Amino acid sequence: MHNYRLLTVVNGLFFAAIGVTAPLITLYLEALGASYAHISLILATFVLSMLASNYLWGRLSDRMGRRKPLLVAGLFGLAVAYVGLSRVQSANGAWVVRVLEGASSAVYITLSLAIMGDALERSGAKGQQMGVFRGIGSLAFAGGALIGGRFADAYSLPQTFLLASLFPLLAGVTALGLQPARQSAPVIKVESGSQTPVARGLPLLFLAGVVLWMAAHSASTSMWPNYMAALGYSKTAISSLWGLAAFTEMPFMYAAGVLSDLMGRALLLAAGGFAIALVQVGYILLARYLPALAGVQVLRGFGFASYTTTAMTYTTEQGDRRARGGASGLFYTVASAGQLLGMFMGGLLAQTWGFVILYVVCGLLAATGGVLFLALRRRG
Repeated sequence: MHNYRLLTVVNGLFFAAIGVTAPLITLYLEALGASYAHISLILATFVLSMLASNYLWGRLSDRMGRRKPLLVAGLFGLAVAYVGLSRVQSANGAWVVRVLEGASSAVYITLSLAIMGDALERSGAKGQQMGVFRGIGSLAFAGGALIGGRFADAYSLPQTFLLASLFPLLAGVTALGLQPARQSAPVIKVESGSQTPVARGLPLLFLAGVVLWMAAHSASTSMWPNYMAALGYSKTAISSLWGLAAFTEMPFMYAAGVLSDLMGRALLLAAGGFAIALVQVGYILLARYLPALAGVQVLRGFGFASYTTTAMTYTTEQGDRRARGGASGLFYTVASAGQLLGMFMGGLLAQTWGFVILYVVCGLLAATGGVLFLALRRRG
């Protein structure tokens, strides 16, 4: 369990950095002179760099038989990218730096999932343990979001990105302590809906659901800070509300992991889709009322947690260690494709038709993804 514990710490540091930067990046780009459509293009380029490299890093790690050197390099690359963002003078300068940020992030998220899958290969409670691993990341994200908003209000957005660079730097140093995984026999059982791994590729229903869920979530969240700012919320309030959703993810991820071990992965994946669809309705009807909006953010925490923990666990179960990097890379490639679609839609829909239409479209996409996930129950 050495790698499980150490990688959980590394993951927490990684998500602390994301928590500092994610709620503020669109505000930073707007302050640098970018329009909503320009912001969408910059965000899309970030995701495109991930899309181009997710599967590559996973397959490369399978061929090398080593994942740690690539993972450490990705974390150090992310630290360099945040320093670069703190120094840019224009939105176009940030556009260039975000390519490095996307490629570095792709290395980490792909290989951390593969390493975690290796560590939990023989576990009988994969969902629960994955929930703890990813849930601590969300807790760190929440802390980062609370720190980031306050730091930005007290100092400046560039200094906030410089602060964020310290987290992946420390994570890379910590990851040097990861140990090589022991080899084990291939996973052979093929029972649908079971907590036991399945030795086959990722099904198309799952991949299609991932695309739709990610498109809905990324389109919604990419413009959410700007939507909140347009309603009069401060940077501190925006980061605090985002942090509230992330804070609730920790207990929800643990619960989702336990329930998916007991009830099967499909039900919890579907719950994640339907919950995010309801969140979009809440953004349309309740965004002006702070107590009600806080409740919507809690629901967002549940939807995100239910989908994320279960999708990660499901992915690691689709094969053995020799191909787990490729499976992880495929999952994140498809997720990046959905995220890219969402990034394009977010700013363009908000600028052309307004925020209400944006959240209607997001709700429909998330609900359709939930239906596809539910159909996985029939897969034998």
